[in-house]
Amino acid sequence: MDLVTRQREERKRRILEAARALIAARGYDAVTMRDLAERGLVSVPTLYALFGSKNELLFAAVESYFADLIGNVEVTDSGSGLQRIISLAETLSRETPRHAAYSRSLVNFMGDASETTGGLNALVLGRLAAELIGALQEMREARQLAAWVEPRPLAERLAGQISITTFAWALHQVSDEGLRGTMLYGVAVTLLGLARGQAAKELEALAREHQEEASRAVSLKVQATRPGGR
Repeated sequence: MDLVTRQREERKRRILEAARALIAARGYDAVTMRDLAERGLVSVPTLYALFGSKNELLFAAVESYFADLIGNVEVTDSGSGLQRIISLAETLSRETPRHAAYSRSLVNFMGDASETTGGLNALVLGRLAAELIGALQEMREARQLAAWVEPRPLAERLAGQISITTFAWALHQVSDEGLRGTMLYGVAVTLLGLARGQAAKELEALAREHQEEASRAVSLKVQATRPGGR
C-alpha cells in the first residue's frame, strides 16, 4: 500500500471511530457532518469526498463495528458449523453490553420507521445472515440439518431471532447478565426442529440449560407492558 492510500485509509478509520463515538453520545440521527468533521480532524468537503453522504458514512461506521465484532468470534478447532453459530451468539452477547451506549443508540434508532432505518436494519440483518449462511451450509453438508433445509432463509430467520433478543436487551427487558442465555436459547429453539444427529442433542441441551433465563426475560417483558410496570 503506497503512502497516499495508507493516509486515506487512516483518515477513514479515524472518521469511522469518531462516528461510532458520536452515535454513542448523541444518537444516530443527531450526528451532523460538522460534528463528524470536527471529531475526525478533517473538513466537511473531505467527508463528502470520502463517503458521499452522511448516511453512507454512518452506515460505514455500523459496518466497521460489526466487522470488528465478528472478528472477535472464536473459531474452534472442531470446524463445526454449529459451534461457529454458538460462538457468534456468545460473542454478540458478550460484546454488545461492552458497547452499551452505542448498541442501544443503534437499536433505538432502528426501531423508528423510515427509509434510513429500513436500510440500516437490512444492513445489520444482512451482515449477521452472511456470517450464518456458511455455518449452516457446513451443518447441512455434515448431515446435521434436514436435507431439504436451504441455508439462506434459515440464516435470515436466525439473524432475526438474534436481532429480536438484542432489541429486548436495548429496552432493558433482558439484563446484561441474562443476554447470553436468552440469545443462546433463541438460537437453540430456532434450529432444534431442523437439526439432526449430534447437533440436535447439543441444541436440546443448550435450550434446556437456558430456558429459565429466557422465561425470566419474557416475564420482565410482560411486566413492562402492564400499566405501572417497570
